[in-house]
Parts: sequence; C-alpha cells; structure tokens
Amino acid sequence: MNKREVLKERMTALKNGATEKYSNKHFVEQRLMPDNTVRIDVMLPPETEIFDPLSPVGYGKLNPEIYAYIDEQAYFIPAEYDITVRFAGRTLSAEEQRTIDRSVHEHYNLQVYDKIDDIRRNRMLGIFLLIFGAIALAAYFFLTLYSKQEVFLEIVSIVGTFSVWEAVDCWLIQGHERKTELNNALQMALVKVIFDDDKPEDKPEEKSDSRP
Repeated sequence: MNKREVLKERMTALKNGATEKYSNKHFVEQRLMPDNTVRIDVMLPPETEIFDPLSPVGYGKLNPEIYAYIDEQAYFIPAEYDITVRFAGRTLSAEEQRTIDRSVHEHYNLQVYDKIDDIRRNRMLGIFLLIFGAIALAAYFFLTLYSKQEVFLEIVSIVGTFSVWEAVDCWLIQGHERKTELNNALQMALVKVIFDDDKPEDKPEEKSDSRP
C-alpha cells in the first residue's frame, strides 16, 4: 500500500470512526447556544492572575495566557459563527467586568486594524513588484535587439519573471490568506463578553455521546 492509499484510508477512518467526536463540527455543537453563537468558557480560579502585571496601573490589560486560551478555542470555530466569551470561576466587581470587556474588545480591534494594514501593504507590494517586473521584462526584450551580453540579459529576464510571479503570489495566495486572517479578526472583535454573575439562561446543554 502506497503513502497515498494509507493517507486516504486514515482520513476515511477519521471521518467515519470514533475519532469523529474530535471534529470541528462536534466541537461547535458542544458549545452552540440557542441564539446560534458559540460560547468559549474562560475559568478564573482565585489563584489566576487576570491582568498582566506588566501593564500600567489602571490600564487593565488582560493576562496574555487568557488571550492565548481564547485564541486556541476560537481557532476551531468557523468564521460564520458569532462568539460569546464567558468568564467564570470567581466573583468580579462591576469595575473589573467593565475593564475585562474593554480590554478584550480593544485587543481584538487592534488586531483588525493591523490586518487591514497588512492587506494594504501587501497590495502596494504587489503593485510595485508587477511594475518593476514589467519594466525589467520590457528592458530584456528591448536589449535583446542591441546587446549580446547573454549572461546580463538572462539575469534581467530572471529578475523580471520573478517579480511578476511574486506580484501574483501577493495578490492570489498571500492576499487570500490575509483576508482570511482579517475575517477571523473581525469575528473576534465582535465577541460578546459575559460573566458568571450574568447567569445566562441560554447555556449550552451538555450533549452526551452514545458512541463507545
């Protein structure tokens, strides 16, 4: 059995076997709320440092480990779902809740604008590379009429072709990746933050798995 057949067999087993319970679909179903949002629970035991001790006093930047956990959970949630982040595990004052809510939205809004800047820079780089490549290729075809320096002409041809291909990569491949990253950042920037004291009635129900 070759590698392709082995891979196909394992993918089939993954889709149809017991490991299906670890799929993204199952992950979302277990956390789906009646309003069609997916909830991420962040537990805050008493010993957990909520705010980054290095942030300025009164600023209230969240502990980076909290963001890392939220991002880890959100990675498995498709972009078409809205997300609710629920903090639980300890009683928080109204001021702490406001600070956490502000910090979460500020953190992910900054990411949105950072992704927008990335897309803008990538677009400008693509335009520059395309223009540079076009000029280099035009110079190559022009010089072939008058110059016999084959090595130099070959270098100009390679540089021009490489620049054009890099421009295509910027727009098609990297551009698509950056738009996907922007979409994910927008999903996180629009999260709803709730707290244990809110006691929402629409908590996700624990769904039993009848599979062995």
